[in-house]
Amino acid sequence: MYLPKVYDSAARAYRVRYAVANILRDRVVNEGAFNVCFEMDDEDEVVLAILRRGLKSAKLRGALRRSHLVNLNQWLRRHPDLAEAYCNSDP
Repeated sequence: MYLPKVYDSAARAYRVRYAVANILRDRVVNEGAFNVCFEMDDEDEVVLAILRRGLKSAKLRGALRRSHLVNLNQWLRRHPDLAEAYCNSDP
């Protein structure tokens, strides 16, 4: 499945939504498209947007903790201001 919008540098919000959908399922339909979400020039902004969404959604927070697709610890090392919220919240 080809997802041309993930390759659009102006479609950050789309890449965030696509990545979150895959993280919630903990399964990737298109591995290349998922990886592209984090390989564009705005990788840090995408990660930060996902982490911020996780602060508002217990379901996403739990999925991030259990995910085999992302390394939450690595993300939180890059964003220590959010690490406490993830460590102190319910599983």
